[in-house]
Amino acid sequence: MAEPGGPDPTQARDAAALVALMRELRERSGLTYRRLQQRAAEQGMALPRSTVSAVLARDAVPRAEVLKAFVVACGDGARLGAWLEARERAAAAGPVPDDAGRAAPRAGARSRLLWLPALAAVLGLACWGFAVAAHRAGGGERSRGASPAASATPGRAGGFSLFEGRSTKGATIASVGYRYWDTGDGWYGVEYVMPYSRDDREAYDDGWGGRLLMHYEDRHGRHTAVLADHPDRGQRAGRDAVHYGVKNVWFEVCDCDGDALRGCQRLRKART
Repeated sequence: MAEPGGPDPTQARDAAALVALMRELRERSGLTYRRLQQRAAEQGMALPRSTVSAVLARDAVPRAEVLKAFVVACGDGARLGAWLEARERAAAAGPVPDDAGRAAPRAGARSRLLWLPALAAVLGLACWGFAVAAHRAGGGERSRGASPAASATPGRAGGFSLFEGRSTKGATIASVGYRYWDTGDGWYGVEYVMPYSRDDREAYDDGWGGRLLMHYEDRHGRHTAVLADHPDRGQRAGRDAVHYGVKNVWFEVCDCDGDALRGCQRLRKART
C-alpha cells in the first residue's frame, strides 16, 4: 500500500522525474513485481511483470494504461488523476536524452547487456574455442544432457567456450566459460571460468533466485556441484576451478527458493 506523504506526481515535469516517482511509489508499497501484477488483475487491468520492469528501468513516458494499472496496484488510486496529468506533462516535454545526448537504448539492446558481465569475464581470461560442454570417453550411452565428445589431444586444453541459458520460466540467467582436455587415461581435465548467475530484473524479490549447477561423472559415480546458489540477489561470480578425472560434464540453470528447484534448463554453447 502507498504510504501517506508518498511521492507527489504534481512535481514531475519530464519523463525522468515521473519514472523516478514511480520507482519511489513501488518501493514504498513494498510489493514485488509479481504482486503488482496480481493486484492489477484483481482490478481487471493488465500489468505484466516484464512491463513494470521495462518501465522502471528507463526514463521514458509510460503508456497511460500501464501507468493507471501501476498506480492502482501500488495503492495510490486516489491520486490517479494527478499521476495521469503528470504523464501528460512528461509527454509534452519530450524524450529525455542520456548524458551523451542520445536517446535511451531500446529494450532489446538492454536485454543483450544482461550477458556482458559474463562475456567480458570469459573474454578477459581466455580466447574463444570450440570445445563442447559435455563428453564421454570411448562411447556408449551418455548421461542426461551430455553431448558427444570433440576430438582432444592428450595433455592439451582447447580454448574456452561460453555456455549460456535461461531457466524455462525465464527468471534466471546463467553463463559459464568452459574448456576441457584429454589426460590420456580415459578421463578428462576440465576448467570453468567465472560462473555467472542471477535473477532477471523483472523477477527480483519474488522469492526465487538462481542456482547454477555442474553435473559430472568421476571414478566414484555421478555428481552434481552447486556453483552459485542465491535467492533474489544481484549478480554473483564464483571462483575459477580445475578438476581432473572427470567426464560427462554439463551445466544447468534453475530457479530456486533455497530448497526447491524449478524451470531447470541446460546451458548451451553460445553462437559466435
